[in-house]
Amino acid sequence: MLEILPISQNRRVALAALLLCSAGCTRGGGSDTGDLPEPVGILVQPEQLVVPVGQTAQLKATGLYEDRTSSDITHLVSWKSANSNIATASDGLDSEGLVTGHSVGGTELTASLSGVDSVPVIVNVTDAELIGLTVEPKSLDLATGDEVQLKAIAAYSDGNRADSSSQVRWITDDGSVAQIASGGVLTAAGVGSTNIHADWDGTVSADVPVVVVNNASADLKVIEVEAESSADSVTVSVLVGNVGDKGASGFFVDIWLDPSGTPEVGDYGDQYEYVEYLEPDYGMPMTFTFDASSGSHTVFIVADSEGTVDESNESNNTFSSSIDVSSGGSGPNLEITYFDYVADSEEIYFAVDVTNTGGEDVGEFYVDLYLDQDSAPELFTDGDQYTTVTSLDAGETTFADFLFEDEYCYYCYSWVLIDGYDYVEETDEDDNIAGAIYVWSE
Repeated sequence: MLEILPISQNRRVALAALLLCSAGCTRGGGSDTGDLPEPVGILVQPEQLVVPVGQTAQLKATGLYEDRTSSDITHLVSWKSANSNIATASDGLDSEGLVTGHSVGGTELTASLSGVDSVPVIVNVTDAELIGLTVEPKSLDLATGDEVQLKAIAAYSDGNRADSSSQVRWITDDGSVAQIASGGVLTAAGVGSTNIHADWDGTVSADVPVVVVNNASADLKVIEVEAESSADSVTVSVLVGNVGDKGASGFFVDIWLDPSGTPEVGDYGDQYEYVEYLEPDYGMPMTFTFDASSGSHTVFIVADSEGTVDESNESNNTFSSSIDVSSGGSGPNLEITYFDYVADSEEIYFAVDVTNTGGEDVGEFYVDLYLDQDSAPELFTDGDQYTTVTSLDAGETTFADFLFEDEYCYYCYSWVLIDGYDYVEETDEDDNIAGAIYVWSE
């Protein structure tokens, strides 16, 4: 059965996804930074940082151009801090974009070039304790020469969590199978299997198994498409699966609403999302929202729209269908879009993202966490911990964090339940439970 990966709160559509690529990744162009035109936009990744006092983290700036090409311009931009007493980013040679946390607090950093400013990056400087690291993806099936960007997520005792890929030390058990550069870009070096993990001053992530094979192929397929409409818009939920026996790295999923003709490989959709890696036998859900009048519309979807993935079957990458946009609107729908944990012998930390994927705002509801329970929770039963969400707008995501101190679990079954007292009348009541995940305190 195809498993569905959770959607991270940092998943972004369109050009922001380019920043998840390894150095030189572009959309429709090369990476030469020699005589570059002036950018029409600058994107900085990660978009939010947590930096311990006195430590550093690396930012990357990507220039976006009118022809839809992109280039790494970290060494060309100038960096500005809204509060240099809290954090600064360096313009110095060989340290461009290196952020230093000076004192506890929050500030914004901006990259500028040729009069163009980036969207500010939020930087929180903390003196909280680092309590755990997780790595995404959790396993890799690759062919020799494949490259994948790994992401390390750090969790702190004050509830903060953020991309720490440039702050950790990446370790591979066998460099002949997998090699990792600073920043987390993994290269499949040779056939075999190994484990990799992230380490930050003794805080270690779980091992990520890596298998490198020959004579294997990915096979991307549009598995499922659903549409939900409101009075003047339509939200299209797409599930793209990899039904092959090798992971698929670095591809775009493009979507068109009412295209003038049949889109072809190389065409750009009205919206698109970049997928860094998709494991075999897994599915990647994604959501696109369009302004649309009531009536019938045509949606067209292409997985791997630039033909970058070598697949065993190229004939199942497209999907087209008619969808109806009603004038009556649609109700709210709460969905758990991320659920994971980090644990050691003393503490267990859970991170939960809840998204209102419906077309209407909602009021108060609960998020309940069940630490050690063999079966799925039922309505009107309290979790071991819970938090209250006072409201959640349509399309918005809220983040719930749970910290169990002085707790130890050995293969506990843990669950999360949203709206357990059924306060919210939803269009779909069947996606309010996530789990079980197996919690193992090391």
